[in-house]
Amino acid sequence: DGESVTCTEPNNKFCLGPILDATAENGLSSQEQACSATECAEGAACAECKTADCNVSPAVANYTCSTYSFNTTTSKYDVGAAADDATCWKAVGDHGACKTPGSAAGADNSTLFVTTATCGGCSAADVTANICVTVSSARAAGVALVLPLLAFLLHAFF
Repeated sequence: DGESVTCTEPNNKFCLGPILDATAENGLSSQEQACSATECAEGAACAECKTADCNVSPAVANYTCSTYSFNTTTSKYDVGAAADDATCWKAVGDHGACKTPGSAAGADNSTLFVTTATCGGCSAADVTANICVTVSSARAAGVALVLPLLAFLLHAFF
């Protein structure tokens, strides 16, 4: 709701709140705004702070990422139809990140490029292995629009 929760010492010295989650239905992790005697658990999808009025939920906006399917005939990934684009979330004012198949992506990597799994950036290991390439959501939308247009033009003139 954008409002913060004020936490006081000693039993509630940590203010907890949600963090941005590009794949969540509303763009935020499931962590409620709350007070706690302990910090966020390691690896938990929450933010913590110790000052008054510090756990305001981040403002989020949605964007879309293209999805991809592995074509067993060509052994390459095909971009999905615009109707199959995933709705993702980003912080207001930021560019969203999308995963796209890298040159070494094979059929066994297909779970990275379907539904909301395409939201957000690639892992460092997948980038190093050329399995995944992170692109701006603006570029991903442009690719999704340009490829069908290019295919149409090639078909129309050749």
